[in-house]
Amino acid sequence: MGMSGARRLKRMLINLRNTIAIELLCACQGIDLLAPLQTGALAKKAYEIVRTKSPKVTEDRSLASDIEAVSTQVADSVFSSLLR
Repeated sequence: MGMSGARRLKRMLINLRNTIAIELLCACQGIDLLAPLQTGALAKKAYEIVRTKSPKVTEDRSLASDIEAVSTQVADSVFSSLLR
């Protein structure tokens, strides 16, 4: 049972990482849409990190590569390092 649980957990972690990446992309788009309002310092740093991989969405396009790029940043602990 342990091995099947580990395999399921691996898929769950990948899905969670993608969900966090999507949430970050949505938050950054919201920040763009609410300009000139500003966010806090840590949120601004996270915004800048996301925007290095995913430009502002101005027209309809696939976000699959953006999600993957931000998901990789999540896996590499780029965002959690902001909190240390």
